[in-house]
Formats: sequence, C-alpha cells, structure tokens
Amino acid sequence: MEIEYDVVVAGSGAGGGFCAMRLCQRGFRVLLLERGRRYDFTKDYPLNHTDWELHRDPLQKNPLLFERAPGALISAEDHHLCTRFYGSDGTSYRSATPKHRGEMVYQRAIGVGGSTLHYEGEAHRFPEHAFRSKSLYGWGTDWPIDYHQLAPYYDQAENILGVAGKPGNPFRPEPENYPTPAHPLSYSSRVFAEQAKALGWTVWPNTLALPTRSIDGRSPCQKSGGCLNGCIFGAKSSVDQTAIKIAEATGNLTLQTDSRLIRIETDFNGEVARYIYKHGMEEKSVKAKRYVLALGALETPRLLLHSKSASHPDGLGNQYDNVGRYFNETISAIMELRGSQIQQTYKGPPLDNRIWEPSVPKHPLKTGYSIGIAGVISSLVGPLSYARLIPGIGLKHKQTMREQFGRVLQIFGIAEHIPDRRNRVTLGTSADADGVPYLRLFSDYNELDKMALHAMIRDVERLSELPQMGRKVTLNSTLDRPGAAHVGGTCRFGDDPETSVTEASGRIHGMINQYIADGSLLPCLGPGDSPSLTIQA
Repeated sequence: MEIEYDVVVAGSGAGGGFCAMRLCQRGFRVLLLERGRRYDFTKDYPLNHTDWELHRDPLQKNPLLFERAPGALISAEDHHLCTRFYGSDGTSYRSATPKHRGEMVYQRAIGVGGSTLHYEGEAHRFPEHAFRSKSLYGWGTDWPIDYHQLAPYYDQAENILGVAGKPGNPFRPEPENYPTPAHPLSYSSRVFAEQAKALGWTVWPNTLALPTRSIDGRSPCQKSGGCLNGCIFGAKSSVDQTAIKIAEATGNLTLQTDSRLIRIETDFNGEVARYIYKHGMEEKSVKAKRYVLALGALETPRLLLHSKSASHPDGLGNQYDNVGRYFNETISAIMELRGSQIQQTYKGPPLDNRIWEPSVPKHPLKTGYSIGIAGVISSLVGPLSYARLIPGIGLKHKQTMREQFGRVLQIFGIAEHIPDRRNRVTLGTSADADGVPYLRLFSDYNELDKMALHAMIRDVERLSELPQMGRKVTLNSTLDRPGAAHVGGTCRFGDDPETSVTEASGRIHGMINQYIADGSLLPCLGPGDSPSLTIQA
C-alpha cells in the first residue's frame, strides 16, 4: 500500500483539529478522519427554526454507551451530598438515598469540530499551581511541562479563537491583553454580582471563545444564548470555524467525514502499520509516516486497548497497565432556583460569569473550584419548555407564563477530580456494530473530592439565600448523578513510562510513530476550568 500522507489524525475536535492545522501549516500532508458529518450552521441547527424546541438537536443524538458495571459505593455519611429537593415552604428532603452512584452521562458531539460544536465557548488557562499539584499539595502528579512553557501557545490559541476576556483578574493566569474585549455581564449576571458582594466575592466576566468583534470575517457573538445547540451565526469559535478552515486554506488537508477508526494494526517491530477505519459501510485502511489519536479521553484508550497484537498483547502503550487509568471527570454541585427576581436569564452568553476566589486551594481543601450562575443550562430554556411544565389553561396559564418565563436559574460549583489510579476505563465483554468493545467505567470520589463537594454545596446554598435569588427547587451533585462535560487523564503524559502513557510530546512511550493529542494526556483538569484551551495549546 502506497503512503499518501505524512500524518493521519483521527478526530477533529479541540486536539485533533488544532494538531491538523499546525501540521498543515508546517507543510505536512494530513488526512483527518472524522466519524461524524460536517454541519452547516446556517441550516442544520435547531435554532434556525422558529419551532426549534420541537427539533431534535443533531449534536445530542450520539451518546457514548457504557457496558453496565457495578457502581462505586456511597457510604452512609455521604447522603447529604446527593440530590435534595425543596418544598414550597423551603423544607429540604430526599426521596431516597441511593446505594450506588448512578450511571454516567457523558456529553459529547460527533462531527467536524467535535464537542466544540456544542460547548459554551469557555476558554480557560490552567493556573500555574495546576501543573505542580504533587509538589505543592501532595496529590496527583506534576506535569512534564509547566505553565511558562505552555504560555506562548496559550497566546497563539487565544488569538486563533478570538477569545474575549477582561485582564486584571488576580486569581487567574492571563495574557497582557485578550484578542477581543470581554462580554459585558448579562442582566442576570450583573444582579448576581451585586448579590455576591455581600459574601465578599467578585464576579468576573468569563473568558470565552465567543469573539466580541469579528477577527476573521465571521460574525461577532450575537449573545443569543444558543451555544449548546450549535451557533447559527457561525460566531462561536468552534474548531470547524477556526482551525479546520485554516488547515484547509493551506491545501495540505484532506478531510474525510463519516469515517470511524475501528482498529490500529502494527508491524513486526511493534510500530503502527496502518489505521483501519469504517467509511460508511465499507472497511478501509490507510498508511502514513506518523499517526495521531485525538478521539477524546474515552475513545482514545478504547482504541488503544482494543488494538492488541503479538508485540502489544495488552493494547498499544499499555505495557505498564496505564492506558485507561487516572480517569478524571467533572465534579459539580448545582442548585436550581425558580421565580427569582432576576429576569431574562436566557439572554447573553450561557456562561458569562465566574467567581474565581475558591480556585486556589486553601487548607484544609487541597483542590480548587469555581462558582457561577447560568440560566440556559437548565431544561427550562425556551417558551415551550416553560409552557409544558406550567399547570392550567387559558388566562391563568398565560399569567403564570408571564410571571415565570426567564426566571429560572442555576447556581453551580465545579471542581477538579483528584487523579486516582483506581478510576479507570476498561473494555467490556460485548462489542458494538463495528466490532469495537464497549467501555466499562469505574469512577469514585475520595475524601479530598468529597471535601470539595461539601465546600461547593455550602457556597451555592449561601448564594441561594441571598435576596432576589428565588425559590430553591433542587440541589444535586455528581456524587449520585454523574454527568461529565469534561473528562481526561486516561493516557496521561509524563517522563516516566511506568506511570504515564506518553512522553511530553504526546508520543507513546517506546513507539516511534504513534502520538496522542487530546484531553486524555492531561494529568488533571484544572480547578473548575474547561480543558479545551489547554488541549489546543
């Protein structure tokens, strides 16, 4: 088989898209394999239609399915970290105490641009201390690179994305200036900022890959709040609108959609010989000089573990049983409130605010977290979703709609998950239609994680008691309702092959031609940070 490409990259999300872009800019011929399709923002997303709430979101129809496995036990003293409900009189109660953590829901999108198609544009630099958690706090592992080595690449990524931000935040690492000015806080965030002052906290504009002015001919952000369903203005700096277009402009990129990588074959030396992928219903193969996996922190270890051979009997890169281990998920606590005096919570960027003071670990906490509010990550977003839940008919229904529409918000805390070798993904005993085994996932929280959850629950409850915040409806945490937008750590990089999967460059230890370029490399996910900008840098 003739080698047509210098590099094959599998996956076009935050890591794969930026990797392909830089390789193409350097003159390499790149084949980019993407399992999904390419979306046209002018017609493919629900918000292009006036009855958008009745349209199924194409970005949400491909959940990652796990083979059912025993869940992690919850000890009796942890019941108050689980879902709590509130009566109309403010009384708190639980309907039941679970014996096991629930089954995880992993939020992802399949298509050119990966999960940046439906992310809310958060673009966070990890703080300096996140790179040295072992040295500073005694948990996790120190990264093989530090913040200052990565800072110039943060700069480059921010400029490509047109990140909007406000300099001067003492709790965050920042460039001298951001490519575009920060979004003014939405009405609900401004009211929240005034309320939070009573607790001594400052609400800062979030740093967002939602440019406030045009940087490359695209529309600036229109503040419609529809990021999660795909940006119908082409304004959000998802990878398809940024890195992929830059790569295509070089003439060095071949983008092949509807192409799912299903197996990696190696030669007698143990190096990658070819990628086997499914294009439509046909199985194909491709050879290159170098190969890059960028399928995300769940699919990448899945392919490595699945691709066994005589030279790799336990899967690629798994000679020390590290592939799939140190799984990191999102730890969060979310309070939903209704009937607040804050109105029009659906307006503005979805996640335009943050309280960063708790992001720096302080004794006895050894992890950090951030806090914010949002009005559009609730199930109550558009008018139809409200109307369906409001009882009554006729004038009474209309009046209640006027009183409640746009007055649902959520206060949330989000923290990093302590890396633990026991938390891992493995292959299941059954396979999907393409012959790729399902994943089994084990993920639990240690005492440091639970301490962070306690602190976040305490803080969201304090904020919920402030005037104008509304009536408490539910308080839940990911302890018994697991759901992760951010995952990482399953193929972490490091200097020691006995405790990591790849070198600092992303090349798998002991291999010449197989690299990884996605969130699975990251030893931790930062204190409440979105990892996409760090992956891209």
